[in-house]
Amino acid sequence: MAKINLFDLFNPTVKQIEINDNFLSKKIYQQAMFDQIIAENAGKRQGTHSTLTKSEVAGGGKKPFAQKHTGRARQGSIRNPHWIGGGVCFGPKPNRNYKLKLNARIAKIALKSALTIKFNANAVCALDDGFIAKEKNLHTKDFAKFLEAKKMINKRVLFVFDFTNNLIVKKVKNIEKVVGKNWNQISTQDLLKANFIVFQNQALKKIMERIG
Repeated sequence: MAKINLFDLFNPTVKQIEINDNFLSKKIYQQAMFDQIIAENAGKRQGTHSTLTKSEVAGGGKKPFAQKHTGRARQGSIRNPHWIGGGVCFGPKPNRNYKLKLNARIAKIALKSALTIKFNANAVCALDDGFIAKEKNLHTKDFAKFLEAKKMINKRVLFVFDFTNNLIVKKVKNIEKVVGKNWNQISTQDLLKANFIVFQNQALKKIMERIG
């Protein structure tokens, strides 16, 4: 079985924990990761972009000038698309669903491939659950000192927790380039973007149960 380091937030001692072999992928599936990232980005699109058509632009109910004897081309309304401030011809409307369907098996393969890439790069470690008991006394500087001691400061670091604790997540996010998420919220893109991934020990166990 493969092993990763288990750190304590306040104690410099290092332990090692075993990783289930099924947690890692024997092969890196580039296409699965590509398809998953495309689907993730598409799902983030709100689709709220909208332009006004000729019928939706205010004003322009009156003919701007006489039909004849002006020396200019006839005009029926200033709401026409070729007028400044007029309606937009064939502009976007918020009636499109950008979400892409992806097989759950492909999503699982993509996540395992991304984790394997980071594991092979020695960019994955775990954090002992002991810091949860000291939640009220935790400060941003505690996490900053931990990152500095492990030479992760000023790097893109992803903390993966076993709970949705907005207070701790905010303290982590106060550090530049650091992101904190719950274990069931992480995506393939989150894993690939991070230079280092720090799992809370319990979160790691839950992820291994799900994809292992």
